[in-house]
Amino acid sequence: MREQWAAAWSLTRRVAMAGMLAVTTAVFTPAQAQDAYPSKMIRLLVPFPAGSATDVEARFFAEKVGAVLGQKILVDNKPGANANIGAAEVARAPGDGYTLYLATNSTHSANVHLYNKMPFDPVADFTPIARLTRNPLVMVVAKDFPAKDLKEFIAYAKANPGKLSYGSGNTGSMAAAQLVRSMASIDAVRISYPGTPQAITDLLGGRIEFIITDVAVTREFINNGSLRALGVTTPQKVASLPNVAPMAEVGLPGYDFAAWSGLFGPKNVPADVVEKLNKAFLQVMATDEAKKFFADIGLEPDVSSPQGLAEHVAKQTELWGKIIKESGLEKI
Repeated sequence: MREQWAAAWSLTRRVAMAGMLAVTTAVFTPAQAQDAYPSKMIRLLVPFPAGSATDVEARFFAEKVGAVLGQKILVDNKPGANANIGAAEVARAPGDGYTLYLATNSTHSANVHLYNKMPFDPVADFTPIARLTRNPLVMVVAKDFPAKDLKEFIAYAKANPGKLSYGSGNTGSMAAAQLVRSMASIDAVRISYPGTPQAITDLLGGRIEFIITDVAVTREFINNGSLRALGVTTPQKVASLPNVAPMAEVGLPGYDFAAWSGLFGPKNVPADVVEKLNKAFLQVMATDEAKKFFADIGLEPDVSSPQGLAEHVAKQTELWGKIIKESGLEKI
């Protein structure tokens, strides 16, 4: 009898354990499957309007990186306040890797020197993922502007103090133009726009006289003759504008300016998700297709690890403090 009872108890235990294993498998296996990143659509927030250089860059990444990750990436434009509106939204998002932010020097180098009160902390509220591009700018005027080159432009501006206006759709455009003002000792009025495309529209319409901005949004107008390029902001020529000389060579010795872009998430993005995203974006950047794409729109690949981006932000924030101080811009 005792042996029969022992056998029955043993069988009961085995059945119970099998049942518990089945329940455990049923409960945990789907959860583990859902945790495989990415398991749903990713939102890539761009703090500038559609048609801006950052937007063009983001849409390329959305297609190519989305294919690498096997998941759709949706570009979401949230322009305004020199990119602070979009960045603040990302800073409030969960750090789960499903909200990403294609940042520029505006929110992660310059704005702390331009605003008395920031709606986010560019270091504490974000997770650095990858540095991506360096962005030379180009100075352009309308095709019928009286000056034919940069030296003539400076002479014309000095002869007409306070009569010229320029557009800025981001802090890069603003600081680059302010540097021209200070280095050339000219007086011009800044007109602020929510993004570069609107500034270009007013430049083409004759409502402003010049702008210094992204090659990506001006190259077509330069090539078709609607706008005249007076120079690029870097000491070297830009591959997609081979006939445009550096401003430092044609009227402003020592002029050197470039913007940049990098990928961030909100704070507390898991390390394994950061690593996976970094690898995916850098894998795309290493392709011949990406190299050609960025060369065509005037951007230069400039990639890094997450730590490399964090160090870049620290250095650029210090640099932009000097640039903005030299340009004479005051906090608002």
